[in-house]
Amino acid sequence: MKQTTKTIWDEAIEDYKDYGFNIDMPDNELLGLYFKDKLIATFHRDKIMPNILIDGCENYLKSIM
Repeated sequence: MKQTTKTIWDEAIEDYKDYGFNIDMPDNELLGLYFKDKLIATFHRDKIMPNILIDGCENYLKSIM
């Protein structure tokens, strides 16, 4: 089964979903990283790497603790 891009990004932040992180792709170019209902970062999908999403989750958690 071929993975969709959203599945790949969802898997990248799988360890952070229980904290309230999720992603949204409002169009063909952008990817939004959310903490609960708050948009915390926006990325161009053609330039984003899974480790950048993971770093975004970790940095946001550090900033609110």
